[in-house]
Amino acid sequence: MLPSAMSTSSAVDFAKSLACTATSCSVADSLCLPLDMLKVRMQLQNELAPPGVPRLDLAAMAVHVARTEGVGAFYVGLPAAVMRQSTYGGLCFASYPVLRDALSPSATAADAPLRARIMAGALAGASAAALANPTDVVKVRLQADGRLQALEGTPPRYSSTGHAFAAILRVEGLAAFWRGTLPNVQRATVVNGAGIAAYDHSKQTAKDLLGEGDSLGARFVAALAGGVVTSLAGTPFDVLKTRMMNQGGGMQAKYMGTLSCALATVRAEGVLALWKGLLPVYCRQAPFNMLNYLIMEQLTQLVLGKSGY
Repeated sequence: MLPSAMSTSSAVDFAKSLACTATSCSVADSLCLPLDMLKVRMQLQNELAPPGVPRLDLAAMAVHVARTEGVGAFYVGLPAAVMRQSTYGGLCFASYPVLRDALSPSATAADAPLRARIMAGALAGASAAALANPTDVVKVRLQADGRLQALEGTPPRYSSTGHAFAAILRVEGLAAFWRGTLPNVQRATVVNGAGIAAYDHSKQTAKDLLGEGDSLGARFVAALAGGVVTSLAGTPFDVLKTRMMNQGGGMQAKYMGTLSCALATVRAEGVLALWKGLLPVYCRQAPFNMLNYLIMEQLTQLVLGKSGY
């Protein structure tokens, strides 16, 4: 009876934790969606064009989108973004402490070695990204739609999130929802292996240096550190993921696979093209990290009576 009760209790606690992380990720991503949209546009800008072709910087891209597509364009794909974060983000951040504690030889979370944190973040990110890939495909397609209309004068491919799901399934088949899964999983493995571990490790370090326990200041410092690590490590994978997900199927496909996309991008645009959109990635990642971790920690404290990490 005792193991069964403990198992049930653990499952209930994980469900509560998942509700907290899904909520925090969805709220943070909704507030940061305009920056995420700009990131996608900058990663697709001058796709496969030679390096010398003029390109817009972050501010110019924002002005261009506002003028040509209206302010509402910054929130295109919001339902898909919330669906993605409630699944990918929720699962990733909720499963991390469980995996970290399982992989750590230490009795307490504070003493968990860095390697256990990195491995836990990588496993949590990879599994969550694979499960949530369909919502990511739809979000990227919707965010890229206005660009096609502006450049080619073609009407938008999709009128809504529901229409995008239905149209992709009808025209390209079920497999299209897992297009770009490899770079998405690779990105999530690197980003979460480095980013969540950086947050967790930085928070423990900040707590020791500040001598304040699990304070708001320690969480703030850790969120900034996690944002820097996440952005630098994840941008190349994010560029490849965005381009793979945005391409159509059949004759419309530009790339045969992730390696093909990477080689074509570097050959046409140079190595630094893999870090296209780094500024909007960080501008989005820093506030997302702060909002997500601060909301998540407060919700977890309120619902479970303990810190999230």
